[in-house]
Amino acid sequence: MRALMDFWRGNVPLSRAFWAWGILGGALVSALFSIVALILLVNGAPGWLASLIFAAHIPWNIVLLIGVWRSSERSEASREVATAARLAMAVWVIVLSLV
Repeated sequence: MRALMDFWRGNVPLSRAFWAWGILGGALVSALFSIVALILLVNGAPGWLASLIFAAHIPWNIVLLIGVWRSSERSEASREVATAARLAMAVWVIVLSLV
């Protein structure tokens, strides 16, 4: 829980926040929810339930965006790198939320 709070507050180095939490963590959580939603559909669960499970990862994606954004504000990286990380994470969060 402490690691999550450190991430949320931006107290994680930008490289770790971006790659470990944002890219890898976001992909794993989104894939897990997508797989569970597909399993539910294949087994005859109502479409609304599968849709709800699929969309359940979206709040996590917002947490990822905020954590990376805050880490980029505190980063010792150049302004260009911090801006690129913010933009890339914003695009990644949109992709994760739609796929």
